[in-house]
Amino acid sequence: MDKAFYMNICCTIIAPSFMTAAMFIMMGRIIGLVGEEYSRLRPRTYSILFITADFAALIVQAVGGAAAASAETPEASERGANIMVAGIIIQMAAITLYCIIQGDFLWHVLTDRPVRVRFSRSAVTTPMSDPEDASKIVSLENEKAAVSGRARLTSNIKNMLIGLILATVFIYIRSIYRTIELLGGWKGEVYINEKLFNSLDGMPIFMAMFVLNVFHPGRFIAIGKERNAVA
Repeated sequence: MDKAFYMNICCTIIAPSFMTAAMFIMMGRIIGLVGEEYSRLRPRTYSILFITADFAALIVQAVGGAAAASAETPEASERGANIMVAGIIIQMAAITLYCIIQGDFLWHVLTDRPVRVRFSRSAVTTPMSDPEDASKIVSLENEKAAVSGRARLTSNIKNMLIGLILATVFIYIRSIYRTIELLGGWKGEVYINEKLFNSLDGMPIFMAMFVLNVFHPGRFIAIGKERNAVA
């Protein structure tokens, strides 16, 4: 029974890592659609950085969960819990940095203050034998660059941002609760309080899932859909 209990707890703690990874990918896509010149990180760098951090947090939590589930003594079980706490803290740090970069990106978009040049004529490379096509490419890209990031915030992208912000708040609340819970140990007052578990773990994750289904990326930032809208 104890083994099954620990397995259940480990899966409950680890599962939201995949949700945060999806959120990081969504934000990277939004940056690419609205304008990477407003972000301090390029979309690809953004996704790689945060998914790596999320994966590291997942591995640490999994190691801690395995240690707790296979522990033969209460002390060993507590050590496993502490390792899981380290994983949750890594995840919280990644989410905190994600929030800071997300806020910085939105501020630069809304105030139309790019952090770098979106387009450079020298960046266009075409065969020397076709100067007319090169001129068309330069003209098209300059037209895109002339559109402000705020103008590229279509209703679909705004709705997706609302969904991401709400989901982030719910997951952050849950991460804070889990950190406090596990620091108190398996028999701590917070851990054995079922009402706290339901309201600060189960409910936030349910709400995050609900929000991301209402503001589903397939509806709002599907590949090709928003790209045509902002072009």
